[in-house]
Amino acid sequence: MAVSRTGMGHLDHSFGCSLGILVLDAIRCLLSTRPLEEYRHEKDKVPAYQLPYTQRYFWLTGISQRGIGWSFKADHGVPSVESYHLTRRAFITSRLCRIFIYYLLFEVVQLYIRCNPVFSSDAHLLSQGYFLGWLNIMAIPWRCYTGLNWMHSALAVVAVGTTLHEPQSWPPPFGKWKDAYTVRRFWGRTWHQFSRYILTLFGPHQHKRHPWDQPSSSDAKTKEREPWVKSYTRLCNAFLCSAFMHTCGDVVLQFRIWETASPITTSLHKASQPNVIGFSIPCFLLQPIGVLVEDAVMEAGKRIGLRKRGWMKAVGYLWVSLWISYSAHSLVQGQKNAILLAYPVEGGGVEDGITVLERVANKLFGIDLAATIRSWFLGCFLN
Repeated sequence: MAVSRTGMGHLDHSFGCSLGILVLDAIRCLLSTRPLEEYRHEKDKVPAYQLPYTQRYFWLTGISQRGIGWSFKADHGVPSVESYHLTRRAFITSRLCRIFIYYLLFEVVQLYIRCNPVFSSDAHLLSQGYFLGWLNIMAIPWRCYTGLNWMHSALAVVAVGTTLHEPQSWPPPFGKWKDAYTVRRFWGRTWHQFSRYILTLFGPHQHKRHPWDQPSSSDAKTKEREPWVKSYTRLCNAFLCSAFMHTCGDVVLQFRIWETASPITTSLHKASQPNVIGFSIPCFLLQPIGVLVEDAVMEAGKRIGLRKRGWMKAVGYLWVSLWISYSAHSLVQGQKNAILLAYPVEGGGVEDGITVLERVANKLFGIDLAATIRSWFLGCFLN
């Protein structure tokens, strides 16, 4: 982690989170499971432990974290490729459109972050009023969302275009937003798609038969609703894993802060520098509380005879938006402050270079888009 620095604060944090995922994945493969015996790919003819060493190695490197094409894929939650995009030509065309749309949105978010003075100063994210404060909190997660979408689509075009993979192996990286009308569904079905299986590492797990065993007639009868305690234990364990994963990103920024203060950092110098490790934790520890509250409300609604209606989903979307913006506030504010400490000269990596939108606006209309947006912010909040 001490050397995982990219020159931009948000990429440093993302890289640290990726290292956290690798740690959890290593625990899964080395300590909690026996992949050669318990995993099976849909194209496997024989169990993996019967393969030669070289084939076993490539078999292990091909394990998908999302379980796509594997026996441990979740029964629900992982989106699938649309049926009309299963041909290579249709799939590549659709992914090229996604690249254009999501890269455009990515640049809009980048431009907003770079031009809004709240991201390059010590000002609080909510200091610009409720609406802009809400946008400020959502901007950083949306940069992650749009960035992952266009990069994932670009990789999918290469993998499918070179016939390395089939289209169905590259579903969207995130779930559908229409499913995010509860906090539980937001995290389980929409947001935590890449790391869904990793985050449920510590269970408790439902019993599953060996993937090479023949299905028995009793398998269909054993599927029943699990106890409340077991469900919430798994939920809490998942958010603890997510908190650990993001804390690894905090650690990367902390190393950068120590290096910025003094290239040769002693223990005494480290102790005198601000500590940013742990700013990500409160956000994820709050999520089980949000799920508990909404489950209690929904159970109360069932008891008084309320039935599912369209307006209930609308209320659900509003509830999720308010809860996520509230609970993610400490995470986003902490990340912004940590990046400013890690990169004080460059403005925390805010000056990421001129976007394509700025070049197009300057070329076609002769408008300095960044300067115009900055002047609007300064005119609104400094006068």
